[in-house]
Formats: sequence, structure tokens, C-alpha cells
Amino acid sequence: MRRTAFIGLLLMVAFGMEAQMSYGVRAGLSYSSLVQRIDGVSESGSRMGYSVAGGAMYQYHRHWGVQSELAFTNQGGSYYSAEEGLGSKAVLNKYRYYSLQVPIHLTYLFSFSGVRTGIFAGPAVDFSLFGKMKSKALESDIDFGIEKEDDLKRFDLGMSAGLFAERRNVFFSIRAFCGLLDRNAVRKADESRLYQSNVTFSLGYVFPSR
Repeated sequence: MRRTAFIGLLLMVAFGMEAQMSYGVRAGLSYSSLVQRIDGVSESGSRMGYSVAGGAMYQYHRHWGVQSELAFTNQGGSYYSAEEGLGSKAVLNKYRYYSLQVPIHLTYLFSFSGVRTGIFAGPAVDFSLFGKMKSKALESDIDFGIEKEDDLKRFDLGMSAGLFAERRNVFFSIRAFCGLLDRNAVRKADESRLYQSNVTFSLGYVFPSR
């Protein structure tokens, strides 16, 4: 028992000597889509948006770290809703809205030609704040969380993954979010589920460690 505790203490000291915290900010453009399946075919309506974020990474090993961030994201897209007698592609609805996204990424780190590089993946939570929708040439606010047609659910849970390359505290990153929950507030019998996804290209800066 004492030997096990001693080995555990040595491992904690070894990891603690390598472990370090780093903080950074990023901003970039995002390409977001609302995705649905109609007659067995995936359809996506897309739009351009943006994302700004601040985050932190806990690097507990030379090759491994855990990172998270709080991102303010402009996303949305378009999708078709059904209307009685007109079929599943009767009405095109367009959305643009703002969300807070919080991912938790497990990150693998390595060096490539002198550039610090990381590949990351993990779960992410999306909390929608406010936005606008346009349907049948009429524009209105999105009532997140209200169970009525053409509105969206407020929460989403998804997977986030991507990579970054950092040199001299400046980094470029590509990250993707794929929502796993149906965003329809109300779904008619002949309508498909609706999922949010986005891909973001960002430039960022990591603050020097003291």
C-alpha cells in the first residue's frame, strides 16, 4: 500500500513539473448550416457568420492537454418546413442567431517543423441567446425554448473537433461543431429532424506564460 502511494506521489510530482496553464483569445469566420434529411437525402442551408472566444489549456504532459473556451458565435442557416398540401419543401426558413458555446477538448500536442501543433476533440454545449428568422418574406425574433412552429430549441449538445498551429504565440485554428440534438421546437409528422453544424477558421494569440 505504501509502495503504491509512493509511486502515485512520484507520478503526481512528475506531471506537476511538466504541467502548465496557458490562456488565449481568438476570432474568425464561421460557415454554419442547418442540416435535415428530405426523402433520404441530406439537405443543408448555409450562411457565413463569425466567432470570438477566450480559452485556456491545461497541459499536463508533453503531448497531452485539456482545453476549453467560451465562444460567442453567430450561426444559423436555412431549412425547409412542410405545409399541408404542398409537401416537405413548401417553405424555406432562414435563421441567423447568436449562441454561447463551451467545448471541452482533449488535445494531442506535437511539433512539426518548429511549429507547435495540436489536434483536439471533445463534447460541446451550445446555449442560444437571440436571433432573427425569416419565413414567407416575414421576419421576426426567434423565441428560443417556446414550443411553436418555426422556432428553435435553446440548448444543443454536440461534438467539436479541429486542429491548430502555433508559432511565436500566434496561432491559426480550424474547428468544427456538429450538433446531435434536434433543434426543432415543434416537428410535424412529415418533417425531418434539424441539426446545427458549423466550421470556424480563426486567428488567435496565446498570452506568454509568466
